[in-house]
Amino acid sequence: MTRALFAFARAAAALAVCAGPTLAADYSGPSGAPQGGVPCSIGQPFWEPSNVDAQTLAETYGWPSVYYGHFSGGRPYFDASGRKLVDWRDEAVCFPTSRECHEWVAASYASHHDPEGYRTCLLLR
Repeated sequence: MTRALFAFARAAAALAVCAGPTLAADYSGPSGAPQGGVPCSIGQPFWEPSNVDAQTLAETYGWPSVYYGHFSGGRPYFDASGRKLVDWRDEAVCFPTSRECHEWVAASYASHHDPEGYRTCLLLR
């Protein structure tokens, strides 16, 4: 009985971790920093405050710097009736290094570049 209870407690703890805004598989190492960056935003108007800023990210994950990656772009496709539509992406993600940011932008551009949008990596901290 004790073994079953212990296994249940471990499974419940694992599910509790996965129930948050990011999945446990998104984390690397003991630092707890997500792989692939953290969704973030800058330049919000005062009535829509950002829930993630550079200072908070740096303190939370122990990042020495924070890079803001922004990508927008499209990928054309045809729907069931033959109409040409565009799958448009507009995403903002923060990264701990310039290299990770530029790799994400390049991968995003490779799949969504027609029509072309805006893309950049900006050092925030």
